[in-house]
Amino acid sequence: MKNLLYKELTFSINQFFFIIPFVLAVLFFIPNWLYSLVIMYFFWISVPQIIGGYTAQLDYKFCSILPVAKKDIVNSKVIAFLILELIHIIAAAIFGIIHNLIYGSWNLFMEINPAYFGVMLVMLALFNIILLPSYFKTAYKFGKPIIIGVFATLLFAGIFEVGAAIIPFMSSILKSTNVLIQLTVLFSGIVLFAVINYITLKRSISNFERIK
Repeated sequence: MKNLLYKELTFSINQFFFIIPFVLAVLFFIPNWLYSLVIMYFFWISVPQIIGGYTAQLDYKFCSILPVAKKDIVNSKVIAFLILELIHIIAAAIFGIIHNLIYGSWNLFMEINPAYFGVMLVMLALFNIILLPSYFKTAYKFGKPIIIGVFATLLFAGIFEVGAAIIPFMSSILKSTNVLIQLTVLFSGIVLFAVINYITLKRSISNFERIK
């Protein structure tokens, strides 16, 4: 498992995709923007290229000749995805702090605060549970689940962005100056991220093990 994960992080996934999160995080310097879009570039740029690369590199044929269990192949790929997503979150946190130091925290839509990151973690988990179990049914068809995942996350993020701007109840939570409320949203997002991705992993393994 460790060796497979090492393969994912050093060979299967181009190292450029570990730099992209910090390049995209520069978008946080745009004042009064829809900052959920910064995270969503992962769905639009990195994911299709990475999964397409598996097919181009005959990654699964290579893995099939290795003395490894199918579940370990899925584990390594899903964990690699989660690592990339967390790098996006870390980059967003770094540049988000700098943004707030320069511009202040006020924004018409979601502000860059702990609640924002809680919502983004749930959005990432939502994309994963739509894409990965479906993808691992065949380990090569990924266009349709990516499109569905992108539209679902656009709708999800749109609800929170609009809610933060014009719906008093949502705005009072997402833009609250109460640290406890902010941290509650963040920790709720962390818990949901963990639970949803655990379900994603189990479903992905189950689907992949059915492939002959």
